[in-house]
Amino acid sequence: MDDADFDDAVRAELTSLDSIKTYLQDNPGRHAAPESDLAEDEDRLPHIWVATTAQRALLHACECIEASSALMLNWNWSFAQFALLRAAYESAGSTVWLLIPEESDLRLARLLCQHNDSWKYSAKAYMGTPLDDGGEHQARQQWTTYIAAEINIDLKKGRSGGFENLIDSIEDLPDQPESLLTAWRVCSGVSHAKTWAMTTVTTEVDSAELYEHGRLSGRVPNLDLFLTHLRVARRTVQRAWVYYQIRTTPRPHPIALRLEKM
Repeated sequence: MDDADFDDAVRAELTSLDSIKTYLQDNPGRHAAPESDLAEDEDRLPHIWVATTAQRALLHACECIEASSALMLNWNWSFAQFALLRAAYESAGSTVWLLIPEESDLRLARLLCQHNDSWKYSAKAYMGTPLDDGGEHQARQQWTTYIAAEINIDLKKGRSGGFENLIDSIEDLPDQPESLLTAWRVCSGVSHAKTWAMTTVTTEVDSAELYEHGRLSGRVPNLDLFLTHLRVARRTVQRAWVYYQIRTTPRPHPIALRLEKM
């Protein structure tokens, strides 16, 4: 693939997400429409707007995809773009995971667990600073337990078991080159500077021997692999977007999700 074809392919992926990103930017903090699935969730748990949670995660995913593409199109970076794609997988993937269940109880359990996990990580971050949270982190986590009991939600059913388990549970193309789980694993490896992952996402263009068993390797990003991973991210955002429409549109409605390999 030459540079011009690559640029065109990347821009086509970005264009396919334009309408989603524009909607999310133009409708921040939006409630679900009355008579929709998420309207029921928001009636039961008005403290956390599940539609807004999904909107925020999807906009984050779109921005990470756009940023990763900008790094590739400018040809100044080798690895950071793959770390950004990992962020997109996790934000869009967590939205899919949140919205997939047909049962309101399960959606709310997952929403509350996401909320609680967020404050657990925040508490750990605050522990390493001189900032005083005024007891907010502990209060937030206690509130989660209290509110779950009040609306009769079993929090144990809402635990994801970490991002790898979450991504695995929503995999839509297992054992395929476009596998979401595989793409996440590679990009996660890049995020942690693992040699195998950084070698995987680049292509060697030059090599010189330094000493026995040691070589200096000149590498550039692998265009085909980036484009495959970019398409996985775009597909995951679009999948989450369809679930968002299913859950926020008044019922009855004809919206359904169908995956078609082109």
